[in-house]
Amino acid sequence: MGLVTSRAIERAGLADVAARALAGGGLDAADLARVRDADLLVLAGLADAVRARHRGDVVRVAPGASRLEGAVHAEPDVGEHALTGAEALREVALLRLATPARLGVSVSWTKLGVELALAALAFGADALVGGLTTKAGLPLADAPAVARRDELTRMIALAGRTAQWTEARTRPEREEATR
Repeated sequence: MGLVTSRAIERAGLADVAARALAGGGLDAADLARVRDADLLVLAGLADAVRARHRGDVVRVAPGASRLEGAVHAEPDVGEHALTGAEALREVALLRLATPARLGVSVSWTKLGVELALAALAFGADALVGGLTTKAGLPLADAPAVARRDELTRMIALAGRTAQWTEARTRPEREEATR
């Protein structure tokens, strides 16, 4: 975690919560209540520090999947009558902080849109799922699937991360992370 983020966390009175989050066990309800209303960038910095420490810089990318084995799936509802992009990113960061670090946090580029899904990588997400065979959500809508895959790989690299493409091994929807 960088000096600016560390100092911002300290100024927010969240140093003790940050230490527990960085330990990797997932925050409890009381700690989550404390960070829920923190400045969005402080929250993002903490969630991303947890991701970096425990999950590294590899982004698992599973085309065709809606869920991914070994990950909890963030499903912020964005749209006309739902969460704003900032609210959705806050929910991703809170999920990262609540989830034991042994599990990843995935988001769908098909549902969120590629820009918001890529932004979620800075808020603790470490896996992306979605469709390459449809034109929804990817800027190269008229390109073949292989070109969309290459473009998504480049965008992940621009975010300072490495894409690891994987076959979709989905987990049953009823199975949730133990918190």
